[in-house]
Amino acid sequence: MTAASPPESMGSGPHEGRRLAIATAIALAVAAVLLVVAVLPAEYGVDPLGAGKALGLIDLYRGAAEPGSAPTAPAPAPAVPPMTMFKVDSVVFKLRSSEGFEYKYRIEKGGGLLYAWTATRPVKYEFHGEHDGAGLGVAVSYEKAEGSRGSGSFVAPSSGIHGWYWENTSDEEMTITLTSSGFYSWADEFRQRFDPVKHKGVVDRIRHELSEPAESR
Repeated sequence: MTAASPPESMGSGPHEGRRLAIATAIALAVAAVLLVVAVLPAEYGVDPLGAGKALGLIDLYRGAAEPGSAPTAPAPAPAVPPMTMFKVDSVVFKLRSSEGFEYKYRIEKGGGLLYAWTATRPVKYEFHGEHDGAGLGVAVSYEKAEGSRGSGSFVAPSSGIHGWYWENTSDEEMTITLTSSGFYSWADEFRQRFDPVKHKGVVDRIRHELSEPAESR
């Protein structure tokens, strides 16, 4: 489901930021290749590049789907969004003191997500999903911790919206930078309105339209 790096404290200075940006880009690129070349063919029978067949991963998927040695037709692969839905996202958020918000991607069942985020100070966060048909506000938690960074990969167990809740528990404003790529269609940002007297309990849902990689256009 999700594999995230242990929270660490942020370094300082332009050189640290440059090294972190380069490391994040390399990690996302490697993870994207592994997702398309190995994970999708072996676990879901989806082989958009033909690498799974060449490496024998499609046979591995079919063998796992067939009980015993009885010759049966391969089980149909789960519904995975087509390659035309592969998107990239890079976004920066500001959080006031004691402010929390959510940012979630619309991902269909079997869709993959690769991500890396950093914060300028430790933040409480939860990576979770709201599955279609589960009911309003019913969420499944994938990871809950406190730290200043996280990265990993995720395959949606069910169609719905999947993403993070971040909360700034410090007395100062902070910044969160998120970079991701995967089989999603759009993202929604959920923020409570700033004026707690006039708009108590009112949460704005802000749609983020995402782009396809430049080379696929």
